[in-house]
Amino acid sequence: MTKTSIASRLAPVALAVAALLPLAAHAHMTWLLPNKAAFDGKEPVASFDAAVSEDLFNFERALKLETLRITAPDGKSVEAENRSTARHRESFDVKLTQDGTWRISNVSQSMMGSYKQGGETKRFRGTPASFAKDVPADAEITALTVMTNRQQTFVSKEEAGKVDFKPEGDGLELLPLGPVTDLSHGDKTRFRLLLDGKPAADVQLKLVREGNRYRYKFGEVELKTDAQGEFTVEWAEPGRYFLGASTGPARGPNAPTGTRQAPVQRAGVSATFEVLPK
Repeated sequence: MTKTSIASRLAPVALAVAALLPLAAHAHMTWLLPNKAAFDGKEPVASFDAAVSEDLFNFERALKLETLRITAPDGKSVEAENRSTARHRESFDVKLTQDGTWRISNVSQSMMGSYKQGGETKRFRGTPASFAKDVPADAEITALTVMTNRQQTFVSKEEAGKVDFKPEGDGLELLPLGPVTDLSHGDKTRFRLLLDGKPAADVQLKLVREGNRYRYKFGEVELKTDAQGEFTVEWAEPGRYFLGASTGPARGPNAPTGTRQAPVQRAGVSATFEVLPK
């Protein structure tokens, strides 16, 4: 196998791991970003970029769009248009044919670990499909971690309308409990964080405003979910924001290793929002 093909197979895993790292000035973030959050007109088109970056919203590497889910205000799924890939970003359009708020999600899953066969220990990284293909069914799994990552954003046409999305159900996800596309600084928004469709209690989140490249302090705000998985964001300044969280057991020498029947489960989620001046 060539170096190029190896790199291409490991890239999704590397990005998945990056998404689970604590948010800090040196950590890479994965995100979906619309050209704006609120649209009007007969059939406006929203454009989206997907990327990975250390400096928030500066395009550094394209984020591979694995399972793109676009949910219209009536709850039905819609296909993206004009998908394209460049070195620093992946892009697509969505024609907003209905009034109300739309949800856009990108979901990916990767696996990593080790196994024994014939007295030899081997390591693997890849997707669930490559795991099933490349790891023998009779191999002894000595370590297995499954990582689920989701990037989310929201846009609306005309009025935001009632925001009541059903859970997608896999990994971490954010459900807004009110409008999130017509925000002004000073507003407050209530959210519910879910893990595999159930409220995720006592999970830490971090909120970062754009422009960290141009300030000495990263400027992150720490938040935490309550017993119902809910929390409130106060939008203190205008700008575009990244909201992220991750779950999974603590890493270290005593961390669980996982088995074929019970792999270690890790998950990450990020969402982007636009806040305008009053």
